Amino acid sequence: MNDLIFTHPAPVTMHDVLLRAQRKAGRLLREWVPYNSHYRPAGVHASSRALAAQPGSGAAYFGVVPGYISHLAIPTDFYQHATVYQGLHGKPNRQEKVPPAFVVELLDGRVYADNFNSVAILAADGKLVGDVSFQYNGQQWNITPPQENNIFQQLYFQEPLDVPGTVCSLLSGGGAASGNYYHWLIDSLPRLHLVQAAGLLDAVDFFLVYDKSKRFVQDTMQALGIGPERLLDVTERQHVRARSLLATSSVRGNLTHTPNWACDFLRSILLPAPIVARQFSPYIYISRRDAPGRHILNETAVEALLQEFGFESHVLTPYSQDEKTALFAQARIIVSSVGAGLANIVVSPVGAQLIELFPTSFVVADYLEVTSRLGIGHHYLVCETPNASTSRAGAQRDDLLVDLDALRALLKTAIKRQPQPLLA
Repeated sequence: MNDLIFTHPAPVTMHDVLLRAQRKAGRLLREWVPYNSHYRPAGVHASSRALAAQPGSGAAYFGVVPGYISHLAIPTDFYQHATVYQGLHGKPNRQEKVPPAFVVELLDGRVYADNFNSVAILAADGKLVGDVSFQYNGQQWNITPPQENNIFQQLYFQEPLDVPGTVCSLLSGGGAASGNYYHWLIDSLPRLHLVQAAGLLDAVDFFLVYDKSKRFVQDTMQALGIGPERLLDVTERQHVRARSLLATSSVRGNLTHTPNWACDFLRSILLPAPIVARQFSPYIYISRRDAPGRHILNETAVEALLQEFGFESHVLTPYSQDEKTALFAQARIIVSSVGAGLANIVVSPVGAQLIELFPTSFVVADYLEVTSRLGIGHHYLVCETPNASTSRAGAQRDDLLVDLDALRALLKTAIKRQPQPLLA
């Protein structure tokens, strides 16, 4: 978890507003009212592997992917434009040391997750398991050490929901906790690959998710044959204790690079593209007109230009997962301002071209990084941004004005580099 946290706000529904109000009230309650304080962790296990090596710990460690050094080629001009924030939110990393990816099984393990900024995974002895928990400082935009997990500041604790079977946690904190599609797809769902590779997926009775009412959660889990009746919703019960709890390391190793195995897993469950009732142009424009920010102020003129080249406009919110997958799986050129919906490029064909439009205040490497893993071309345009924000929270919603001549030039380049259509 990294500079990708909270970068793509989803359209806000009344359900989301009520949920956030409940969590804000819960935060005040847990920090001021003492109750069930015996559930507070008694310390930290820094390493799942070391914990599993302790006799009688009730923990088992399953290594899946060895650690490695990840590299990302970032063009100099993009690097210069990239937005700088505090903490881990600086310039994009050209190199990262990625720790091993693993699964830990905890007998009588617990999960406590009642806010966006932390997920506490606890062993049977009551200690926090640091390398599978999540803790984030929203003021400094930074990952913090396990001993600073905000569960240690809590006074009020709910009674746990006791589950007599095996529970797999898909909680990843940050943007995933806010109900964001990108973070669900990139930071939560690939954890199932680790569980599957460890040989434990068939043993799972229930999967702990942030909000099982989200259509994309149900649709993507169904792609693995996991129905809604097997989803436990942390919005309904924030404290869960399982006879056997499965937790995984972070998909992105607490840094920023998306591993190839995560992209491969998503493609394996979403492809081949399902057959849907409508057909799409391979040239697609993704509009954010229904999103809370990053609107294109001259969108009418942009769409008129794109139509000259045969583009169709799409608003993704009403689309099912099948429709989104079918749309992106056949796309040869995709144009959009930066946003969560672009996570669907994970199913696009090798050689497809992405033209990403940025406000000056919010140039991030999320999709430059993902396209590099997928063999997809990445083009970008930093656009005029009236009243650009100086804070990260504001910059996420800054609108942009597209230079039509510059966009036309990028379109001509992308058309030359697009993959050739398959012969019938």
